Formats: sequence, structure tokens, C-alpha cells
Amino acid sequence: MLPRNLAETTADPHVNSRAAVSRPYAIWVLSLTTLIYAFSFMDRVLMSIAAPALKAEMHLTDGQLGLLIGLAFALFYTILGIPIARLAERFSRVMIISVTIVLWSLMTIGCGTATNYAQLFAFRAGVGIGEAGSAPAAYSLLADYFSGKRRSLIFALYAGGVPIGVLMASFIGAPLIKNYGWQHAFFYVGIPGVVLGLLAFLTIREPARGAAGATATATATATGDSVPRLTEVIRRMVSNHASRNMLFAVMLGMFAMSAIFLFLPVYFVRVYGMNFGQAGLAFGIIGGVGGLTGNILSGYLSDRLGKRNAAWHGYVPALGCIAAALLSGIAFLQPVAAAGVALLVGFAVGMNFWNGPAFSVILSLLEPRMRATASALTLSAMALVGQGLGPGYLGFLSDFFAKRIFDRPDFSQLCVVAKHGASAGAHATGDVPTNITALCASASATGLKYALLSAVPILLWAAVHYWLAGSKYARLKAAEQQYSLQASQSA
Repeated sequence: MLPRNLAETTADPHVNSRAAVSRPYAIWVLSLTTLIYAFSFMDRVLMSIAAPALKAEMHLTDGQLGLLIGLAFALFYTILGIPIARLAERFSRVMIISVTIVLWSLMTIGCGTATNYAQLFAFRAGVGIGEAGSAPAAYSLLADYFSGKRRSLIFALYAGGVPIGVLMASFIGAPLIKNYGWQHAFFYVGIPGVVLGLLAFLTIREPARGAAGATATATATATGDSVPRLTEVIRRMVSNHASRNMLFAVMLGMFAMSAIFLFLPVYFVRVYGMNFGQAGLAFGIIGGVGGLTGNILSGYLSDRLGKRNAAWHGYVPALGCIAAALLSGIAFLQPVAAAGVALLVGFAVGMNFWNGPAFSVILSLLEPRMRATASALTLSAMALVGQGLGPGYLGFLSDFFAKRIFDRPDFSQLCVVAKHGASAGAHATGDVPTNITALCASASATGLKYALLSAVPILLWAAVHYWLAGSKYARLKAAEQQYSLQASQSA
């Protein structure tokens, strides 16, 4: 049950008159935006679940796969995220959410019509274009529906759409891929988004900016129709150590998390010999159960402990990163699938400790009309550095290690043609070993394992900056309280 003081007041921005928002309606807005986020992430991660099938059908290297999973989506997501967020500062956020979900859903359906790598890359980029506008507008919208005291929990619940989307992709998408093929899977999972876009347009009301109360750092310049310049938003975001460290920590953590998480289905098939359905199920348990637990737990702990010491808004994700690093490092050394999956569930719990606290810290230090832009800047940095570069880095590193382990100059061609039943001798150089299939499989599995392990130390680096962000944030809040006390005494 959500606390009754979460929903405060909102108003029709066109007439500037305040009207009470009922608690059930505020929860409906949170629930619908979370469901939309879940479907967006289902569309996003379905490519990872389909990766083993795509690799086999299109004869892709791990590097090509990494670019398809990551950069194809993240590049346009990053480029268009900020301009769309600027529109969200001026115009209806509800309209932007409604239009963008229909757009990315149509692009997901388009992925199901692709017949080659170039077409699939293009439609994947289209998914990124559509998703660029939804989350920043939603964060800004929710900040105007719920009070600042509970925003870590609210943002964590909203971010719960990510693991819910992973669960849906695993339990719906994976069986579709297994039984009907990856093209049908993309087609079917894209259809519900069109319905959700219409539902959002018809049922969500646009609240007044700052309707749920302003923080001590939000100034009066945001209350009218003025929209701060993009440069001013960036300046405010990087003007203090708390925001700078939090942003850097989020980028580092997302780089490692995306690199590891989005290659897990490939890892399960290659290392543990799972089929597509089993790999999708394991992926769903890790990302869904672990991710949802981590999001909710982090929001609760951050709000509860943050009442005693604001530094816990940074300490909570820092401890989560440390736990995730230790558990994932041990997991990739496990020879048994059950042990590896169980440890990776713990990894997912720890890695999802960041979302609610990070956005709560970043947005609480800004004016209401800066929040959509700040959310877009944060999400764009996460997307470009994390999902854009992380999977590509891991894919190319996996290929690099596999070639060194295989110890032949013709690894790519020899192993690809051997895997797909062509004549290896027609393309290979020198004598072809009789056990070529086993050698290729061993080199590919070991190379991927080494690449995954290389991402683990980055989580510890992120933990350092989360911890610093928490310490600096506590100092800022203490200074604000001191200033407020002096102002009240002077009055």
C-alpha cells in the first residue's frame, strides 16, 4: 500500500487553478506509466533474447551482435532524447508519452519484417527514436503528482517497469521465438503498445508544473511559463559534487550492467548449453525477479535511511554495486547453471539499487521545469555510455579473446562455416581439425566468459562515485537546513 500523503495537489496548467488529486487516481497514473515503461523495456530487451537465434540465422559475430543490441538503439535514443525533453518542458507531457509509445511499438513490429542485418539495425534505431521521449516526460510528470519526501520510492516503483518488462520479454517473447521464430515475436509484442498509447492519452491529466511542492533548491523562476535554457540545466546539474558524482556513477554502472546483462542469453546458450526457451527463462528470472526486488528495496531503504542521513541516497546504490560485483564475479566462474543463475539474481538485485535514489538526488536539486530535460540528459548519458557502448565493448572483447584462445588466424570464417554446416575446407587456411566444432564452441564460450569478467571491476569504480555522491548530497542538505533555520530566525 502506498502512503496516503503521496498524492498532493495538481492543477490544470491552462487555467492555473489548483484541484485536489485523489490518491487512487495518482496511483493509476503511476501504474499506467510503469506499465508503459515495462512494455518499452520488453521491446528493448527482446533483441537480447532473440540474439542467439539472430546470430545463428544471420551468421553474426559477437561484435555485430553487440552493436545491434546496443548502439543501434542508443545512438538515436541519445540524439533525440534531449530535444523531445525540451518539448516536454513546454508542451503536454501526456501527449508526448502517448505519441512516442505508438512510434516505438510500430518500429518493434517493423523489426519483425526485417530480412537482413541492415534492415534490422534500422528498425532497431527506430525503437530508440520512439523510446527517447517517454521516460523523461514520465519522470517529470510523476514529480508533479507525488511529494518530494517519497520520490525515491515513487521513482523506484516506476523503474520497476524495467524488470517487469524483462519478465514479459522472457515469459512471452522467449516462447514466441522458440515456437514461431524471432520475426513473429517482434510483431506480436509490438501490438499492445498502440493500445497503451491511446489509454494514456484518454486517461492521464496533465498536472501543473511543481504541483506536488518544490524543494528548497527550486527557485521561483520555474513557476511561470519560463523554461530554463538547456545550457542552464546542464550547468545546474554539474555545478555541485553530488550531481556530478551521481551522474558519473550512473554511467559507469550502466556501462557494466548493460554489457553483462544484455549478453546473458548468449552466455547461457553458449556456456551452459541452454536452448532459447531455457535461456529466456533464466534471463527473465534474473532481470525480472532480481530487478524488481532491487528497485523496490532500494527505494524503501533510500527513503527510510535518508530521513536519518541524506548520504544514504548514495550509500544504498554504492553497496548494491559492491554486492553486484562480488556476486557476478563468482557467478561467471560457476560450472553449473543453477549456481550461476542464482548468483546472477543477486547481481541483479544489487545493480538495481541505483534508479530511485539517483533520480531523486538529481531532480531534487533542480527546478520543476528542468526535470524533464535533466531526466533526458541522464537517460541519454546512460543509453549512450551504457547500452550504446557496453554491449559493443563486450562483444568485440569476446571476439578478441575467442580468437586468441582459438589460436588460428581464420577463427571467424572457420568457426562460422563449421557451425552452419558448410564446407570448412573451402574457407579455412591450413588443415582443419576433425574436432573443429568443439574447438570453436570452447573458444567462443571462454572468450565470452573472460569478456564478462572484465566488466566486473567497473562496478566497483561506480560504487566509489555513488558513495561520494551520497556524502556530498548530505552536506548540501545540511547546508539547506541551516539556511532555512537562519532565515526563519531572522523573520
